[in-house]
Amino acid sequence: MEKETSAELARVHAHLCGDGSVYIYPTREKGRKFIAVVGYYNKNQKLLDKFRKDFSKIFRVKMKMRNNREVSIRSIRIFKEVTKMFGDFGSKNWRIHNSIKDANDKIKLEWLKAFFEDESYHEKRYNRLKTKSMNYDGLKDAKEMLDSLGIFSSLTGPNCDGSYYLTIPNFSSIKMFEGFVKEPIRK
Repeated sequence: MEKETSAELARVHAHLCGDGSVYIYPTREKGRKFIAVVGYYNKNQKLLDKFRKDFSKIFRVKMKMRNNREVSIRSIRIFKEVTKMFGDFGSKNWRIHNSIKDANDKIKLEWLKAFFEDESYHEKRYNRLKTKSMNYDGLKDAKEMLDSLGIFSSLTGPNCDGSYYLTIPNFSSIKMFEGFVKEPIRK
């Protein structure tokens, strides 16, 4: 089943790359050989609700909310659809699919905002947005999308822990990110 690249699909993909998980495992449950799970984990209720709404629109299913920290669905069919569309979501292996990298600026920006909501922090003292990841190739893809939007960024590393940083300087002056706020977690 082919899905049209949309803002919702871009956000779902970005959140799965950030604070999401897509996995399958063998089970001894009667009548099943495997259980597959697609989930998103966050302490920010607005992000959970937005992900759930986007996911439901794309896949026409209702995700379960657990402990107001996670939304997930157990479905081999959806697991197969998601991995067929986007490949691996391991923390060192995810990549931004060409359908998103080649999309219009609005869709690219939706992906970047969603990913930064999960993975970045705004160093207000230096007015820069920093993203730390163990995935060099994934951050390189994000940098390429930023470059295509005319947004300067730098990619550094590996650091002593094997991680990399994607940094956007002068963050508050970038018009495309006006209104972007990395909201604090619920108190």
